[in-house]
Amino acid sequence: MSVFLRWGVFGILGVAALLYAYNASKRLAGSHATRAAPMSAPAQAPASPPAADAAGQESRAGPPVAAVAPEVATDVSATCEAELVVARRALEMRKQGAPLDRVLRMQEIAWQESAERRARLEKVATRWFNYEGDFRPETLRIAVLNDCRASPAP
Repeated sequence: MSVFLRWGVFGILGVAALLYAYNASKRLAGSHATRAAPMSAPAQAPASPPAADAAGQESRAGPPVAAVAPEVATDVSATCEAELVVARRALEMRKQGAPLDRVLRMQEIAWQESAERRARLEKVATRWFNYEGDFRPETLRIAVLNDCRASPAP
């Protein structure tokens, strides 16, 4: 067998192996996306109290808590919502025992075109990955959105 034929067969096998690895990684990323989809669903806003009860409550102790919560839920930009998704995924991945470098390579961070935006999301992910406590979903939402509004996202 000539040298060219051997290298040709080797090249074809190499290209086939690369295509197989590429398709396998696409399938793996698709399965990760389907598992992460329920986790990225936004939290539901609490129901508002009846109008009569809200008026009486406001006169006694200031505005009712339920009247403030919908403002938080409706006044959310896409960048702040993305930070909330990153924070939730970072906390979840820490619970699963994933390393920080895997958290920083998640799709929501790694596929950002802007370097400033990618750095901001990496900072958010690192902060919440290193957090030692446990948050209720509504508390986490409020904390992340307050952080996002305090220092505007790029």
